[in-house]
Amino acid sequence: MTAQVLDVIAPVDAAEPPVLEFVTPLPGFPDEHRFVLVAVDDAGMLYSLRSVDRPELRFLVAPPAPFFPDYSVDVDDASLAKLGWPDPEELLVLLVINAGDRPGDASANLMAPIVVDQRSLRAVQVILGRTGLPVRAPLFIG
Repeated sequence: MTAQVLDVIAPVDAAEPPVLEFVTPLPGFPDEHRFVLVAVDDAGMLYSLRSVDRPELRFLVAPPAPFFPDYSVDVDDASLAKLGWPDPEELLVLLVINAGDRPGDASANLMAPIVVDQRSLRAVQVILGRTGLPVRAPLFIG
């Protein structure tokens, strides 16, 4: 099933952002399952995915549309089952961003997006089987 790649993330109340529950921990963080998504900019292009239990653990994430308008995600059946077989229109796709040392060095991991069921707030990072997708795709050219 192909996940809908949304341009925007539903507004989040900054006072109490909803808690995303990762059904499978992010690689390298086996004990971290609960994260909040907080906007970093007013344009809705960058978000901080912050651990509830270890607030110092956070990842920069972004919806793909502003940077990679043709990007699509084929979510495997095992991941969909872990999410509870959500409606594809309820799925939100986020890319993990590596900020780099300078703004021009920023890159996105296109091989392993995060997929969120916006209704249940369950999330999973999927590893896409397609070859040729980079783990460090440049966000900015020039």
